[in-house]
Amino acid sequence: MLFHHTGHVPANTTKQNPFWEKLKIRQGTITEWILFQSDECADQLKFRVVYHGSQILPFNPDSWAYGFFIPTRIGENIEIKDSPFTLDLYAVNSDDSYEHEYHVYVSVIPEKPVVPGAPSSTILERFRSMLGG
Repeated sequence: MLFHHTGHVPANTTKQNPFWEKLKIRQGTITEWILFQSDECADQLKFRVVYHGSQILPFNPDSWAYGFFIPTRIGENIEIKDSPFTLDLYAVNSDDSYEHEYHVYVSVIPEKPVVPGAPSSTILERFRSMLGG
């Protein structure tokens, strides 16, 4: 399932007091991010994503994502298993005149249920590959 958020960050939003919003998602695994911001904001708009107090985008703590002037896809593999299923989005805008916006899309695939007594899907895939299927 694809979740989307558009953040409208007011002018003069500092790192000491960033703009903050929540994005509700579902339990599962984050498999991909799609990020975009308009080129008019240059490097004045920066954002980050935090899940339960841990920064997950960008991966390096205390860094900010910026400069995604064309829709950019980033592959990921982050398990979301603890409630509440929300991401905290923080943004700063060093432009002293204009509000700027950013777009974050996140793809979350649900956990596959375990069927008691059924063979593992990896075992089935290996068996099929041995038979050329």
